[in-house]
Amino acid sequence: MDFDIAARRLERDQKSALARSRASRNARTASSKAKKEAQLARAKAERRLKAKKVEVERNARIADRIVRDVGRAERGLGVVNVSPSSPAAAATTSTLTPPLSEKEHSSVSLFAKDPQASGWKFVATSIHGEGDKIALPPSVLETMTSDSKGLDPWGSGRQSGRPIAFRVGILNPNYSFPSSEKMKALVDYGKQEIVSSETDAPPLQSLSIAESSDNNGTKKEAMDESDDEADDSRIIEAYLDELSHRYLSYTHGTVVEFTQENDCVGLPESIARALIRPNSHSLVGNASDGRNNDIPVRRTVDPSSVAVAENSKDIGDDKDAMDIDTNSKAVEEMGVIEKTPGHPAYGLFDIPALPIEVIPINSLPPGKNCTFTPTASSIKNGFYALKDVKVVLEQSLMRTRATLSRGDVIRTWRRGVSFDLIVSSLSPAEYGVVSCVNTDLNVDIGPPDDDADGITSRDAEQSNDAKNEPKSITGGRLLSEPPAKTKSREPEASSTNIPKEPIELPPEPAENRKDGVCNIQIRGRAPSGSSAAGRRRFDIARATMGDLFAFASHVCDGSDPSSFRLVTRFPRRVFALSFAGEEESGCFVADATLENAGIGQGQELFMIESV
Repeated sequence: MDFDIAARRLERDQKSALARSRASRNARTASSKAKKEAQLARAKAERRLKAKKVEVERNARIADRIVRDVGRAERGLGVVNVSPSSPAAAATTSTLTPPLSEKEHSSVSLFAKDPQASGWKFVATSIHGEGDKIALPPSVLETMTSDSKGLDPWGSGRQSGRPIAFRVGILNPNYSFPSSEKMKALVDYGKQEIVSSETDAPPLQSLSIAESSDNNGTKKEAMDESDDEADDSRIIEAYLDELSHRYLSYTHGTVVEFTQENDCVGLPESIARALIRPNSHSLVGNASDGRNNDIPVRRTVDPSSVAVAENSKDIGDDKDAMDIDTNSKAVEEMGVIEKTPGHPAYGLFDIPALPIEVIPINSLPPGKNCTFTPTASSIKNGFYALKDVKVVLEQSLMRTRATLSRGDVIRTWRRGVSFDLIVSSLSPAEYGVVSCVNTDLNVDIGPPDDDADGITSRDAEQSNDAKNEPKSITGGRLLSEPPAKTKSREPEASSTNIPKEPIELPPEPAENRKDGVCNIQIRGRAPSGSSAAGRRRFDIARATMGDLFAFASHVCDGSDPSSFRLVTRFPRRVFALSFAGEEESGCFVADATLENAGIGQGQELFMIESV
C-alpha cells in the first residue's frame, strides 16, 4: 500500500521534472529565435538607414552639380544675384526626398528654392521712351554703387564701356524648379553619372570617349574638346529652356534714370509690348500650354486727375474757362505734357499687372549680326521702298536701343511713318540677347513671315517694282558703312571655303512648318582632324536614316557612314546603319524613316563617334 503511494508520487515528480525541463528547453529555443529575429531586424534597419543616408548624400551631390551648371551658364552671361539668400546654400541645405523611382524622381524637385539668380521684385508703371530704357528706384542705385559687386549702371568704369543691362521678366506664379524638359533631362543625366561613379563604373561621358578612342591620344583629346563644347551648349540650352518656364515672358534693357518710387519699375511702351505680347521669335516663344497668351494687363492713372475728379464733386458742375482737363490723353493732345524719356506716361498703354523681376547683367555679349523681319503693317507702309535703310536704323534704332533680344519689336520712323521690325535672329545666338553699344553690328533684313496678315515676299517685290527702286536688302552690312552704290555684288572666291561635293537629299521642309520637322545639328571631326559641324531640317516621316548618315558624311568631308555612328548625349542614344539588311538594337537599315528610328520633331544634336 505504501509502495503504491510512493510509486505514484515518484511518477508525478518525474512528470513535473520532465515538464519543467521541456519548458526550460523551449524557453531557451524561443530566446535564441527571438535574439536572431532581433538581430535581423536591427541589421535591416541599419541597411535601410544606410541606404537613406546614401540617397540623401546622392541627392545633395545632384543638387550641387545642378547649382554649378546653372552658375556656369549665368557666369557666361554675367548674371548677378541680388537676392539676400544664396541659391547655392539653399540648394545644398534643402530638405531632400527619400529614395524614389526614376519616374517619381523626374517629377519631384530636389531644391527647396530656385538655384537660379534672383532679382528685385517690382510693380510695373508706364513711362515715356521709344527704346529699351527702364526707370528704377533710387534704392537700386544705392545698392548697385555700394555693393562689393561693383555694378556701375552706366559702364564708365568698365573696359568695354557698355552699361549694365537688366533682364526684365514677368514671373510665372505657378513656377517651380525644375519645370522644363531640358532641365529635367540635365538633372536625370547628372544622377546617372553620379550613380555610375558610386558603382565604380566609368561615367557615360567616359564610356563614349573610351569606345571611340582606339588608343589614339590625339583623337581622345579632340573628343574631349567636342564633349566640353557640347556640355556648354546643352547646359545653356537647358538654362534658357528653364527661363522660358520661369517667366511668362522676358526681355532686356538698360536704365534711363533712378527716379521711380520704391517697389516700382517704369517700363517704356516697347518693353511693355514685348512682355505682354510675345511672338514666335521671342525668348519664351509661343508656349504650348498657352501660359503666355492671357497675361493680365492694366493702365496707370494720373493721381492728379483722380484728385481733380474728387474735387469736382465738391465744386459742382461749373468749371472755370481757364481750367485744364488733366486727363492724360487730353493733356497729351494739347501738348501740355512733354514726352521726356523716363517721365510717367499715365494711361497711354497697357502694362503687365503681374510682378516684374529685374536682374542685372554685367557682361552681355557684343552683337555681331542680327536679322530684322518687317511686320505686315511695315510692308503696307512701304518699308521695302525705302531708299536708305541705314538712315532709318541709325536714327531710330541706334539712338534708342542699348540691347537687342530675340523677338523684340523695334519701332523705327522715317518722315513721320512708323515701321515695326521684329528681331528674328542674333549672333552670337547662345543667349538670345546682345549688346549694341560700342560694337559693329551687321544688319540683315529678312523676308516677312508667311502668316503676317497675308503679306508675303511677293507683295514686297511688287512694292519695290512700283517704286522702280530695285535694290538688295538681304546681304547685310555694317551700320557704320556707307550705303552700297552697286546694284549687285559678285561673290568673292575664297581659298579657305572649298565647296563640298553635292549630295542628293530630300528637300527641306518649309520654313514656317514645325509639325513633323526635326532641326538636326551634326558635330564631329573631319578626317583631317579639323572640327566639322552642320545643321539641316528634316521631315521625320519622309527622310530616312540613310539621308541622315549621308548628311553626316557630307559634313565630315565624305567619311564612310560605316566608319562612324551618331550619338546623343543625355539621354545617351546610339544610332548606326545596318549593312546586313537586319535591324538590331541601335542599328537601322538605310530605308528606315527618322520617325521609326525614334527621332521626333524638335531639335537634336548628334555627335559623331568613330567605330
